[in-house]
Amino acid sequence: MKKLNYYGPLFLQKVGYLVFLFLYKVFLNIEIKGKENLKDLKGPIIIAPNHTSELDVTAMPLLFPFFSSLYPIYFVANSRAKFMGFGWRKYVYGEAFFNMLGGYSTNSGHRDYVVSLEDHIKLLSNKHTICIFPEGRRTLDGNLGPARGGMGYMAFTSRATVVPVAIDTFFNISPWDLFMRKRKVVITVLKPVTTEEIFQTNNPEVVDFQHASEMILERISSVLQ
Repeated sequence: MKKLNYYGPLFLQKVGYLVFLFLYKVFLNIEIKGKENLKDLKGPIIIAPNHTSELDVTAMPLLFPFFSSLYPIYFVANSRAKFMGFGWRKYVYGEAFFNMLGGYSTNSGHRDYVVSLEDHIKLLSNKHTICIFPEGRRTLDGNLGPARGGMGYMAFTSRATVVPVAIDTFFNISPWDLFMRKRKVVITVLKPVTTEEIFQTNNPEVVDFQHASEMILERISSVLQ
């Protein structure tokens, strides 16, 4: 496993909590519902939101109380190669940048969950909090994308509690929307889900991992509708 960066993400997420809470309250009109569903939860926990924008990750720390023991949140990030065609991102996004903020990139290219998500499973085995987007990528049209199996694999392997989160929505938000406070974003924390609720087999295959992720997205979809 890559060297665990604990104090860096913990400090930056605490700073980010204050900064983004202020910015979003002033410029965005943000509302977070369902925080009571996080009460008394203990790690390991998988936060599973829909992916509407790069801004999604800035809102995840706001779900928890400032002094919650569930910090820092570690994020499943794409490898730097995924951003090479994305303008300025290719110069900024990378392993050191992600690790500093709590992001651990997948070991992509192996087509094997065991290899791709090895670091994240170890984090969960140590009762840390992981955030992964069941869709695996940011939406291109504002709608939920197809589920990928990574979240399902992590849930089954770690036996972590899964917390679905519905984000409605940072999609296509512009500086003008922020400046004029034209956008309201509602984030809803849904009831936690146990492994037993999303798996009907003790020997799951890839299709079962995908189905588990689909079930989480269905719960998110019911709120967005």
